[in-house]
Amino acid sequence: MKTRNILLTLTLFITTLPGLTSCGVDRWQEYAAETEVDQWIAEVMRENYLWYKDMPKEKELNFFIAPDAFLKAVVSKEDNNTSYIDTLYKEPLPTYGFDYSLYRVADNDTAYNALVTYVLPQSPAAAAGLKRGDWIMQVNDKVITSKNESKLFETGLALSLQLGAYTVQADPETQEQVGIVVKSGTATLGAAAVVEDDPVHHHQVITTANGTKAGYIVYSHFTAGTATNPEQYNDRLRTISREFAEAGVTHLILDMRYNRGGSLACAQLLCALVAPKSLLGSPLGSLTYNDKQASKNSALMFDSQLIGSGSNLNITQGFILSSGETAGVSGVLLNLLLPLERWALVGSSVSCSGVATDRFDNPQGTWSLNPVVCEVFNSLKESGRGGSFTTAQTVNETTDLSKFLPFGDKNEALLGTVIGLIDGTIKPTKAVAQTPSMKVKEVIHTPSRKTKENTTL
Repeated sequence: MKTRNILLTLTLFITTLPGLTSCGVDRWQEYAAETEVDQWIAEVMRENYLWYKDMPKEKELNFFIAPDAFLKAVVSKEDNNTSYIDTLYKEPLPTYGFDYSLYRVADNDTAYNALVTYVLPQSPAAAAGLKRGDWIMQVNDKVITSKNESKLFETGLALSLQLGAYTVQADPETQEQVGIVVKSGTATLGAAAVVEDDPVHHHQVITTANGTKAGYIVYSHFTAGTATNPEQYNDRLRTISREFAEAGVTHLILDMRYNRGGSLACAQLLCALVAPKSLLGSPLGSLTYNDKQASKNSALMFDSQLIGSGSNLNITQGFILSSGETAGVSGVLLNLLLPLERWALVGSSVSCSGVATDRFDNPQGTWSLNPVVCEVFNSLKESGRGGSFTTAQTVNETTDLSKFLPFGDKNEALLGTVIGLIDGTIKPTKAVAQTPSMKVKEVIHTPSRKTKENTTL
């Protein structure tokens, strides 16, 4: 019986082989080249994917489609677009170094003004003097429209900008107070360049009216370091923790409005830096893999060794600032901190994937596959997967655009709210509907900050 099975397999192989030839020409190498990436994806997924049992059977798969389409065809319904695949680029793309949102110009159905939301330090945008809260009304003397917006902002060439300022005026006919943007000056934006995107975007110590010392950090993605210095950004967090400790900080404001994810290891470091001192060395959470990789199941700890040259801050009260862009490991961090009962979310609700991906590069070094490999639980054995965290105080930073200000300004919408909560001048309220004072079209990202929502190991 065993011999019969072997012969049957051989016969099937021989009868299939003519399908890989045409007019006597061997097509086997061509077939292999066209399917090898998809075959590799399937192989990695069947061993490492958390929900590998939900994958279609081998005979149901089409190995002749693009890798991203193939991945979509094999992932589980539980995945929620968390697993992803990307090409490997060795060189970073040049950028102007700023993000913006488009707002429709009053009484004009086609024209828009661009509100600058984020500026990378040492970028062409920063060199031109652009800052968060600035408005761009024209580019190279052209009004911004939905048709020309991408052409205007993605040329990579130097640009001449007409800047504007937001103000509130009475409508001449109705006397209703309306927000408008008026011309305020010009700026010359240099050509796009390769810019470092340091995740520790801004930090400072704030002393509130009642004397509370609060540390404020704008953290834009969970990245440990660079190829040449793998701990560069983590070391910045450690240095800042020492500065905060020396200043007597008891409260921490972690601004993650523009944080779409990154490394779970960075989140573990943050937890160690901010945790109650008494919890160092105790369980933070755990990782659970599929049954094939069960040997990798492990505990996450409030690990004092991760602190290294930094200082444990023993935070009394923490606040996380969020927006509709806050995603990926940001939600996992919230879930890990949840049992501490001393952290509050201010801004928008944040979803929690409750899982983490891991990276696998194909042998040719051309593709990077990042499938979900494990579920992440907090110390209460809760992953929060598929859920979301509601806010202690719901704030839409675009409701009052006069308060759309640079990071660290005490009058800025979200930061000002937290300072009020600390001082007791603002009381926590239930979520209420908020309407922006101007119509927004959409959020646009320059190439430097086009990131996938993720939680990686």
